Amino acid sequence: MNNMHDLSFQLKDMLLYILGTVFVALGVVLIFKSDLGVSSWDVLHTALMLTTPLTFGTAIILVSAAITLFVIVYNKDMKFLFMTIPFVLVGLQVDLYDQVLLRDFAPSGFMQYLVFLTGLLIIPLGTVFLVLSKYPAGIYDELMLTLMRMFNTNRMALVRVLMETIPVLVGVTLTMSVHQHAGNLHVGTLVIVATAGPLIQTYLTLYRRLTHGNQQTD
Repeated sequence: MNNMHDLSFQLKDMLLYILGTVFVALGVVLIFKSDLGVSSWDVLHTALMLTTPLTFGTAIILVSAAITLFVIVYNKDMKFLFMTIPFVLVGLQVDLYDQVLLRDFAPSGFMQYLVFLTGLLIIPLGTVFLVLSKYPAGIYDELMLTLMRMFNTNRMALVRVLMETIPVLVGVTLTMSVHQHAGNLHVGTLVIVATAGPLIQTYLTLYRRLTHGNQQTD
């Protein structure tokens, strides 16, 4: 009986994990297609796509792999290797949506804002699914904690701001040097940075309320 119970939880976690990667990847591509700005790290990813032969998804995988390697080397702990799973899955799906399923999708006018809003809402939802699945998820969280240990600081907010700023500066520098424009840095980038955290917290709060209500009715 316990085996069946454990199996049901494993299937639930696996489903949440798969849905999480699907939502994150789809949201990333929708925001990119809206042409209203991308997240701070995607400013770097799309800059690599614009200035090298890399695809969007491959750029995500390579940058995330470099972060993972840094975290592993600094912490001297191979357990962080498991962080490769979600970003590889997301990177592959990003290319699937960007180059195949939504290749010719180019919203304009009001549709741009609707597509951007859809992406804005589903990326944090996908992130929450990844967290709730209890499988590896938080590459940027691990990077933040590693940097805090490296610089011997408890100023989490400052480290987070630096983590959001540096990829933007690198990405803009790359695109400016090759194409003389700022790449995919637009006002939408600020909207994403400002809303991602609150949206994740809102989704987690709603989940806790729903599960608490279900427990009460049992």
